[in-house]
Amino acid sequence: MPVTLSPSGYFLRGGRHVLPVGVNYWPASCGVEMWAQWPEEEIKADLDCVASLGLNCVRFFLRWPDFEPRLGVYNPVMFDRLRALTGWCAERGLLAHPALVTGFMSGGHFWPEGKGSRNLYSDPEISARACQFCHHAAEALAPFHGHILALDLGNELGCADAWGAASPDAIRDWCGRVTRAIRSAYPGALIVSGTDSGIVTNDSGWRLGAQPGTDFYSVHTYPVPNWNVIPFDGMADPLCRDILPYCTLAARSFGPVMAQEFSTIITHGIDRASAYLQHVLNECFANGANGFLWWCLRDVTTTAHPYERCPFETRLGLVDAGRRVKPQTRHLLDLLLRLRDTPPPKQNPCGIALYLPREYYHRDNPRNPGNDTPSLARRNTVAYHFLRQLGHRPSIHRADTPFAPETKTLVIAGAALTRTEIDALLPWVEAGGKLVWSAPPWPVWSAAADTLIGAQPVDIRFAKPVTVRAFGEDWTIRHHPAEGRTAAQLLAAKPLALGDDGEAEILLNDCGKGRVVTILPLAEETIAHTAHDLPARNRWRNWYAGLLNALEGGCPQPP
Repeated sequence: MPVTLSPSGYFLRGGRHVLPVGVNYWPASCGVEMWAQWPEEEIKADLDCVASLGLNCVRFFLRWPDFEPRLGVYNPVMFDRLRALTGWCAERGLLAHPALVTGFMSGGHFWPEGKGSRNLYSDPEISARACQFCHHAAEALAPFHGHILALDLGNELGCADAWGAASPDAIRDWCGRVTRAIRSAYPGALIVSGTDSGIVTNDSGWRLGAQPGTDFYSVHTYPVPNWNVIPFDGMADPLCRDILPYCTLAARSFGPVMAQEFSTIITHGIDRASAYLQHVLNECFANGANGFLWWCLRDVTTTAHPYERCPFETRLGLVDAGRRVKPQTRHLLDLLLRLRDTPPPKQNPCGIALYLPREYYHRDNPRNPGNDTPSLARRNTVAYHFLRQLGHRPSIHRADTPFAPETKTLVIAGAALTRTEIDALLPWVEAGGKLVWSAPPWPVWSAAADTLIGAQPVDIRFAKPVTVRAFGEDWTIRHHPAEGRTAAQLLAAKPLALGDDGEAEILLNDCGKGRVVTILPLAEETIAHTAHDLPARNRWRNWYAGLLNALEGGCPQPP
């Protein structure tokens, strides 16, 4: 029975909900050299292991040069092996999830002879070869339609070689051409781009809303501080545990989304790993994730490239090299099996939404009023984290969509808005909407912004730290919009908090039937840089509680 997607974004098989829970896969003995070495009995035993654990999905990878050693020259043996592997999955009741253009894997790059340094997306010949390769692979896979979850365009294609080299337009066009090539051979295929969480946290050119021909999104995130856009202090840090759930929520606002790769990256500590996974999986599921695939099935024993250089990649298995579930991953397996049998959650937003500006991406975007994608992702993650700490389950409001009737409160966490966006906010607030706007940069203040905020910018001061007294506590905010510290002249607004030099820093404005609380400095950026001092960061929960309370009328006047 083929897999389809329901209108609500979940997978169906035979009309019944199916949640893919499983693993990403390379054999332990050879890793990325699987296709060349082809240990048949080991692969079959591994698939038996996956099925015996109660899992239902295996994502595997077509390393491109194995199938096309030289540009335009295919190795038919490898396509026979692809058909065999997909058939072995089907025999065991496992959904196969093949990733096609795999040129980047575990820190190594692998390309057909003749590609050289030419860009995968912008070079006409390389792009055409990728299309033809995907068409050829889709022909081999189409007969297994009833046993395939989806075809993945590749592995973390934002890492392949697009960064800074191919334009977002070139990547979007490549995506459209490749998906058309796939469907010309396999019309019924579901397709995903296999991108990591950089579609939310960065701008590699792979963008939400601009992946033509794909059916759902994927997010990959690992709890390593330097691999993320926000500092945190390990898996025990509650902020770390909210990164993948936030990325899931943001991607879900554009379409269905799968947690296609996740891991604790270090699989030794039981307590830290269990607590991290318990929170992350449950939150991603509640935010609409339609599947979960662990990286990876088994610990790897080979020393082939890239494992000699990156030996941590050899110890990420759900099971060890002997196919025994590790004590530290037993809890993960229990979580996956519980989620597998849980009906999709009903999405019941709490009435609070985080704002995603129309011009979220910054590369090659002349319409962008000053936003930087990593910064926006970092600030929204902070806001999401503290709203969850306060018991709210926020949704996402995309500026290019109408306001949902259930959205009563909007939080703008340091985004620069276009004039059109601000014009759209004004009638929503005047009709009764409540808005928290953090750090509106002075260049975007229009006449509508003056009305919303109840003030006008009158000076741009040096961006020094400022301490405000608000909500019964002192708060030192060290960051401001990039253009500097804004000084405002109050019109209809009241000062909710003053800085240590007497300037109004938090403003309260009744606007029609609605209300706006504006914070002139950039608190979210300051909060994001306190990973070294968790107690200091955690107290900012009271900051968000105070802002939301102010919207409801519980506003003390400043001294």
